[in-house]
Amino acid sequence: MDNAELAVRRVLALQLGTTTRSTLDEAASSLRGKIIALADEVFAAEAGLTPTDRGFKLEVTHLVDNQPLPDALSHEVYAHIRAQARVLRRLIAMKQQAKESPARPTAARPPLPVRPRPTPTTGFAGHAGTYVVPSGLASPIPEGDRR
Repeated sequence: MDNAELAVRRVLALQLGTTTRSTLDEAASSLRGKIIALADEVFAAEAGLTPTDRGFKLEVTHLVDNQPLPDALSHEVYAHIRAQARVLRRLIAMKQQAKESPARPTAARPPLPVRPRPTPTTGFAGHAGTYVVPSGLASPIPEGDRR
């Protein structure tokens, strides 16, 4: 695991303008092997996966199966290895989380609380000087929108 964490740090420290193509290709190959090995461990218990975990498994599979072609541009390979590093980092975190709480079954996160949206009929938005943005949080009314 420490080897994988070190590989992630090294890859994320690479700079596009100062890294050779051969270094990028070696990193892509190395990370691919680490991702495959760790994904097999993390996703071994298919029954215990949440819908979010299943979606992440599809993302991992897509990333592993779609390696850059040999004639791909360097910035494409660079973007790919950074994506691999982020996926590997998440796999490491998932494995550590599984080790820390083996007795607790993996459950989906509880839903976020639903906040009532203030409406003009309730008078809340008019008195508070706020309006509701798509996130559902109240924000001050911009100066130009006051009536």
